Amino acid sequence: MQKPFLLRQAYGVPYTKDTTDDIILAGSMKASDPFDIGAGHINPLKAMDPGLVYDMKTHDYILYLCNIGYTQDQIQRMVILSPGTSTACPKGHKTNTNINYPSITVSSLQSTMTIKRTVRNVGHRKTAIYFARIVNPDGVEVVVWPRVLFYSCFKEEAFYFVTLKPVKISQGRYDFGEIVWSDGSHHVRSPLVVCVNTITTPPPPSATTLNAGGSVPHASV
Repeated sequence: MQKPFLLRQAYGVPYTKDTTDDIILAGSMKASDPFDIGAGHINPLKAMDPGLVYDMKTHDYILYLCNIGYTQDQIQRMVILSPGTSTACPKGHKTNTNINYPSITVSSLQSTMTIKRTVRNVGHRKTAIYFARIVNPDGVEVVVWPRVLFYSCFKEEAFYFVTLKPVKISQGRYDFGEIVWSDGSHHVRSPLVVCVNTITTPPPPSATTLNAGGSVPHASV
């Protein structure tokens, strides 16, 4: 289940070990990962003062609904629209990657890609400076620009870019990291979930493919 964009910032770091320091296991008895344990337990007090929020806009929700199969007519029935907002789905598939959601998931990273996120200052202080801390998923080089966000007023928005570069040969394995923005008192965490797919499977040989001897294989009779 997706967490509300504001409350997501009040989640603590999820634990992967129990009180006896043993690895927590998933239902299949494998070691648990973020797919099993989520983003952590919610802290209601921190939810009252999250510091930053990823404020999703109407067009983010419309794109998400389009991508899971809703029609324009269905979207118009369920979304309260401001004047001038279009519910038309984009022609062709447009990725969910840049939907302004706190977590970042890339299900098939084959080459370098850049993702944009926007965060709004809702802290008690009008002026604030947030610094980024990055934990790279295994086999992924992560670059965040800018590394420092400056806010001069309440509810001001700032954006940043995350560039993901695969640096390993892999296929079908998810790895996990995080980006944490902190002003010293708030710690705004975004999970990174990346599946590196840099192994290309060659197509099966066709009937006209030359064999090792250089001749065309004959059909059996």
